[in-house]
Amino acid sequence: MSLKLSSNKKTINTEIQDGKFDLSLEDHIFHLKSFIDKEKCLEVVNSLVLLEKDTSTPYTDGLLNNYADTYFDPDISVIKDISEKIYVDGLKQYSNNVRPFNWSYFNTKSFHYSEMIIRKYNKQSVFDYHHDDIIAEIFPHWFLRRQNILTCIVYFNDNSEYTGGDLKFACSDKIYRPSIGDVIIFPANWMFYHKVFEITSGTRYSGALLFYFGSSKRMPNSLSKHWEK
Repeated sequence: MSLKLSSNKKTINTEIQDGKFDLSLEDHIFHLKSFIDKEKCLEVVNSLVLLEKDTSTPYTDGLLNNYADTYFDPDISVIKDISEKIYVDGLKQYSNNVRPFNWSYFNTKSFHYSEMIIRKYNKQSVFDYHHDDIIAEIFPHWFLRRQNILTCIVYFNDNSEYTGGDLKFACSDKIYRPSIGDVIIFPANWMFYHKVFEITSGTRYSGALLFYFGSSKRMPNSLSKHWEK
């Protein structure tokens, strides 16, 4: 696949010379605070009580234990608004702050965002170290083939409502404890193994959105023809 370089190639070359591409792995983890309106977050949480959880939890390989409830692409209208805000505004901020990601890199016909996966982490829930870079039929019932590029985690309730449940990356000593409306964006590849510590009390609500190259429809076994377009 050949990606077109942005029109500001000269600017990018200057940034390379100035050392703006000399980032640590931790520098690629971008925390947007209060990015999603509190009212929309509460609408998601309140809507979940009317829905049935999906117990299939594919691709977790036992890393996510049975104490967490999972909702795949739940029928909650506000989720579309949240996803689009992250896709348009969140990625723009990410590309402006985290080099070498450039906005033109995302602005291609084959770059999409996934359906949102929402998880209700109850007491004793834990999600051990994993990464999100997968080229496969991740969800058999959706028949997707893709390569995940970025992961986005959205936090739907206040962190005062639970203990534990912090986010930790293997590449960093920093512990992340976001609160309602916060969003964390980071590369989905194997360099960014991450985990959710055990919930010791209360309930944590969060959603995962994946940005990927691929198609929202079933693709042939070979990705080459699609990626060359």
